[in-house]
Amino acid sequence: MNIFQRRRCSVDLDLEQDYISNLPKNLKEEVLMKLPIKEAIRTSLLSTKWKNAWMLIPNLVFTEDCSQSTLIRLVDIVLSLHYGPILQFKLIRRHACNEAIGRWMLILSRNGIKNLYVKLGSFVEKCIIPSSFFSCIELEDVLLYYSIIHVPPSFLGFKFLRTLRLFSCNLTGITVAKLISSCHLLESLELDGIVEYGRLVIHAPNLRWLSFTGGFVDLCLETPKLLFANIFLDCYQNFTMPSEDCKSNILQVLGILSAIEELQLCSEIISYFAKGPIPEAFPSPFYQLKKLHIDLFSYKEEIAVACCLFKSAPNLKVLSFRLHEEEGYPSSSLAQSFWEVKGIESDLFNCLEIVKILNFEYPASILNVAKFVFCAAPVLEKLVIREESYFDDLKDSVAFLKQLASFPRLSKMAEIVFVE
Repeated sequence: MNIFQRRRCSVDLDLEQDYISNLPKNLKEEVLMKLPIKEAIRTSLLSTKWKNAWMLIPNLVFTEDCSQSTLIRLVDIVLSLHYGPILQFKLIRRHACNEAIGRWMLILSRNGIKNLYVKLGSFVEKCIIPSSFFSCIELEDVLLYYSIIHVPPSFLGFKFLRTLRLFSCNLTGITVAKLISSCHLLESLELDGIVEYGRLVIHAPNLRWLSFTGGFVDLCLETPKLLFANIFLDCYQNFTMPSEDCKSNILQVLGILSAIEELQLCSEIISYFAKGPIPEAFPSPFYQLKKLHIDLFSYKEEIAVACCLFKSAPNLKVLSFRLHEEEGYPSSSLAQSFWEVKGIESDLFNCLEIVKILNFEYPASILNVAKFVFCAAPVLEKLVIREESYFDDLKDSVAFLKQLASFPRLSKMAEIVFVE
């Protein structure tokens, strides 16, 4: 073998052993997407085959711990050199970057962005979402934190949007309605820290999952396909009386949720339902509702709301209570309040299997609710009680357990379970 043959053989051997340079395109892309963006850029030094590889990755994630100026410069460089579609753009920093977010959104709108996650700024310094955001017409999944959002009059909706999550964003009721109403494919909506000083209307014909945390004056849900709903008011507002075109607040909010399977309601929303007339039951029962969680005060109006829900959910399987009691209100009257509500029958919970009693302030409340449930649930399997320090001494604890165990039970399978 001459010298030229030996050299060629050596080169061939080197090529065979250079696995990194010869990785398939899809594996290169997978490796690059698992690296921080700065490290992905540095892979251009590996070989000529890696030189421009990072410029093609469809998912751009910026979570570097750096100053605002450094972050802006980094994002500008990456977006200016990148070519090909950008399917995911994730940006997390404690800087609002209001002077740069506009041009970034404009570039993203031209590159087919589908998944957008922006967490810029804080409660004090919020990010102003530019109008170019509404030109990202191919968006499917959006997550925004600490943002100020103004919907332009010309906005026609995100035709492909399926998931929308907004945390601590400044919105108005009209803005929420405009933002959601034209997104016909929307399936999942989470609004956290949203305070509406008018009527909050959620019109989403295909919505399956809803979580709302915040405040409002009036609420209307137009979501006939909703399967899960969690409504939690973290600030009390002066609720309006029911509108003239609706019989009551509870019908206005829950009246068309015929497909609902799981419902979680805080005490403030129960108070809102208690404003105005309370029906004995809904015109159309919630046949699909299997899980219900309610927080309530032991006022007769709120008990009436709870009983309205119970009687409208004939197939309910899991029920959890959290009871709040005003100082001076006799907790022993709770069970009596249930029984005094018109239309309560002994077979109220025909399908109920599990009842959870959470965060009761007085042992008497646990006894009253337990007695009520034991007499109304023929197939009850478990009464779950959160174990807390309700008693000052052992004698009180033993007396409580004896009384709890002595209640007659419609279901022979029913057992009492204490959990932490």
